[in-house]
Amino acid sequence: MRAAIRLRSDINANIEVKDTLKHLRLNKINHCVLIPEGKSYDGMLHKVKDYVTWGEVKPDVLTNMIIKRGRLTGSRKFDNKYIKENAKSDSMVKYAEAIISGKELYSDLKDVQPVFRLHPPIKGHKSIKKAFNQGGDLGYRKEDINNLIVKMLGPVPADKKPKAAAPKKEAAKAPAKKAPVKKVAEKKAPASPKKVEAKKPAAPKKEAAKAPVKKAPVKKAAPKKEAKE
Repeated sequence: MRAAIRLRSDINANIEVKDTLKHLRLNKINHCVLIPEGKSYDGMLHKVKDYVTWGEVKPDVLTNMIIKRGRLTGSRKFDNKYIKENAKSDSMVKYAEAIISGKELYSDLKDVQPVFRLHPPIKGHKSIKKAFNQGGDLGYRKEDINNLIVKMLGPVPADKKPKAAAPKKEAAKAPAKKAPVKKVAEKKAPASPKKVEAKKPAAPKKEAAKAPVKKAPVKKAAPKKEAKE
């Protein structure tokens, strides 16, 4: 059983290429389908070799692709229970092995969507304009198709990842009181001495002009009269 993946747009492609892609159900980029061996399918793949890549798929890779990207009508996922009820195999792994050996066809499963919608590959393609044997990605690549499918399956869903053990919660401790920090008085730099300006001597006060003191008139003593003899 081979897996074929479309890598390029069919813009500017001729009508035969477009019709072949539709017949293979490779209607969009990153779509993948399972193609059984046969000369008629070989001719179809050769016709669209410049738009797709293909190779032999392994059972374990096909199992993962069915689990992660396989869908039923209504975008429903299916599991081992659905396989037991609607296929000849009793588990997903045995069902993938039966598809590869040709005992069962994936497209014959009830309500299955035959197309796997993959993600763009991690780290991208080398070149979608060159053939695989020329260092590109197009055309036949044998079993290396499995490496490409793994890169295009996308990350593991969150509900499938193993949950890490939750860290143990420690009892909340009362916050330690910090000792009050004593503020050290900052030493003030000595003030720069102020320049003392020389004071100008005060102008002498002018005394009020004093009025001249009037001298009292001197009385002349009267001449003494001599006594008569």
